[in-house]
Amino acid sequence: MYRITFQIHSLPINTPKDAVFYLAGNFNEWMPNHLDFCFKMQSDGVYELNFETDLTQLECKLTRGDWSAEEGDEYGRMIPNRIFQVDSESSLYVQVNSWVDIPPKHPVGIVRLLHPNLYMPQLGRNRRIWACFPPDYWMNPKKRYPVVYMQDGQNLFDNPDAKFGSWDIDKAMHQLFLKHPMLQAQAPILIGIENGEHHRIDEYAPWPNPEHGGGEGGAYLDFICETLKPYIDTHLRTRVEQEHTGIIGSSMGGLFSLYAVLEKPDVFGFAGVFSPALWFSENLFDWVKSRIPTQPVKILLMAGQQESEEMVGQLLDLYEILLETGYNEDLMHYDLHSDGTHSEHFWAREFEHALAWLLGGMPDHSHGISDEMIQFGLDADKKELLIKVAPRLKHAQLEVRDYCHNRQFKHHLGQIDNRVPYADWEDCIFSIRMVLGSDLVFSRRVPLNHV
Repeated sequence: MYRITFQIHSLPINTPKDAVFYLAGNFNEWMPNHLDFCFKMQSDGVYELNFETDLTQLECKLTRGDWSAEEGDEYGRMIPNRIFQVDSESSLYVQVNSWVDIPPKHPVGIVRLLHPNLYMPQLGRNRRIWACFPPDYWMNPKKRYPVVYMQDGQNLFDNPDAKFGSWDIDKAMHQLFLKHPMLQAQAPILIGIENGEHHRIDEYAPWPNPEHGGGEGGAYLDFICETLKPYIDTHLRTRVEQEHTGIIGSSMGGLFSLYAVLEKPDVFGFAGVFSPALWFSENLFDWVKSRIPTQPVKILLMAGQQESEEMVGQLLDLYEILLETGYNEDLMHYDLHSDGTHSEHFWAREFEHALAWLLGGMPDHSHGISDEMIQFGLDADKKELLIKVAPRLKHAQLEVRDYCHNRQFKHHLGQIDNRVPYADWEDCIFSIRMVLGSDLVFSRRVPLNHV
């Protein structure tokens, strides 16, 4: 008799939450709902089935209790029987591409439920884990891929639990292949970690807030680094190195992603920080100043100008502090979009561009606010900086910070077309800022010929 262990490696995105899984085959007269061949969820959330047989060749299929609900191929079509050769105790791993009674909206193989209930020992909870694969993952069995860990997994793709809209990360993955052929070799596996719903703020916030909770961010980060990443690296073909591991999130998830890349630069080599909740802790900026860089990390900061009165100024303050702390300007980029709102729609729209830049491409958007808001040029003969300001940006002021001599110059931009002399600071290390009232709307530390 041979002892057989079956484990379900991954499930389709549209698998019903209350589904029960069975194995039918030549060892149980092909009964689709035999109770002795029902998969049981283990303590770690994996579905497992153990049985003994004297057969040396197994033929089988998975069902949800009826032949009308058997497993299918990536298009939802019926598939041939699975065949396994048995010559000793065997552990067999299967992935279900689809169910024939629930046809997928698009070819399956891009988004999959990787783990229905992964245990988080650091927090004593369980969490569903999704994976979005590059289109060539199943066609290149020897290729290994970068990995990006994404927060708020419920909102990353079109599924019934996406209460606030979807990022459509599967569509972004396809577009990455179509529009950026040079980046196809770098296309990552995207891991969607569902948020903890009423635990969301607690887990995404490293520090407690007296009104909103928080403080479990360190334990949640340990879960990703010590439990989830080893699981992903064991079960998928990943590139495990720091430079091939990233993290992305928005709002509280953006705050957490910033925390993760600065706290664990040995694990994460890049981060997409979308509309981060920088307001959550009054000690945040002091903490950032204490995170002296020990190795290169790539950071994208993004926000919309329609989010809140504080968002843009706080994001640019963060950018400046990161520069002053020693982070490499060539590895940082920020985008401030004039029409951007605090919404899944905005983050989904910009995700493809952000992912392309983080993977090594050129940014599709200008650094800072959009070109129609402010444009720079140089008159080298007169040593004047040319600044064209949109008419609706009234009472703008240009600030130049000279880091060589600890000086600051201020120039009122009262016209659409403005000229600012730069002879006094052209050879210095400096940053250029534009301020509207108390709001910082543009900041960049660059040589003049890169403005």
